[in-house]
Amino acid sequence: SLVFGTIAGTLVDKYGRKLGGLAYVLTYALSCVTKHWSSYSVLMLGRLLGGVATSLLFSTFESWLVAEHFKRGYEESWLSETFSKAVFLGNGLTAIASGLVGNFLVNSFSEGRVAPFDAAIVVLCIGGGIILTSWTENYGDSSSKTSTMDSFKKAMAAIQSDRKVALLGAIQPLFEASMYTFVFMWTPAISPNDEPIPHGVIFSIFMMASMVGSSIAGRLLEGKERDETR
Repeated sequence: SLVFGTIAGTLVDKYGRKLGGLAYVLTYALSCVTKHWSSYSVLMLGRLLGGVATSLLFSTFESWLVAEHFKRGYEESWLSETFSKAVFLGNGLTAIASGLVGNFLVNSFSEGRVAPFDAAIVVLCIGGGIILTSWTENYGDSSSKTSTMDSFKKAMAAIQSDRKVALLGAIQPLFEASMYTFVFMWTPAISPNDEPIPHGVIFSIFMMASMVGSSIAGRLLEGKERDETR
């Protein structure tokens, strides 16, 4: 993510967001396949593929949606509604259900903890089929001939000239760092002596708490916007 994430947006803008979506499906599916090996080098390869896939996930799908939304002439207000529903259904209800299904698969199949990764491959293939058959390709600014290095220079200039951009750039890595620290530490914190715990159920509880927090934040922001318009 550190290496590829800095250029992922530029690459998908240049070569196409649909292609980027399909590349995400392929790289993450391959990452899931590596979980069938106990070799450290193979597992590390899987983590590298997972990092590339994560970079594509955060740079491809939303940019495709925004570009396609305006290309089809939809109302701008619909876009925020679409993202709101995506957060509630995708990051909320679907994530909760995924945790419960994953927990069931671990306890029901001989593959054990690898079973959810195999199920993820099936879901990824379904999503890839939808992308392949229903998406149209769109790109970034086709009139721009800016190189990757020039894009980095423009980004640095924006950070230096706009305090809000700099603050946003600082908030994002701080959030990511805290999130990854939590991801790495919550299992050994709950199970310091390798006690068996229902990871899927606990994950669902985390996602439920996240969904409640997002809903509360949304209501607070709506209240603030109403106060500012008075």
